[in-house]
Amino acid sequence: MLCTAGEGWYQEEGKDPVSLVPGTVITIQPNVKHWHGAKKDSWFAHIAVEVPGEDAEAEWLEKVEDEYYNSLE
Repeated sequence: MLCTAGEGWYQEEGKDPVSLVPGTVITIQPNVKHWHGAKKDSWFAHIAVEVPGEDAEAEWLEKVEDEYYNSLE
């Protein structure tokens, strides 16, 4: 995933969130639960490239609770 504009967050299950700014590249391994989206005071655009593979799918985390999302700085 390549952040192209705005600012956002990326977080894998069990890890700290990573701040995304234009130019940030995140490599997401297959079958890793994660979420990504805009920061609360920004918008966020990105390019995602998926490489096909056997048993290799994106696995999204459950809905991010508003209280947690709003606490990210």
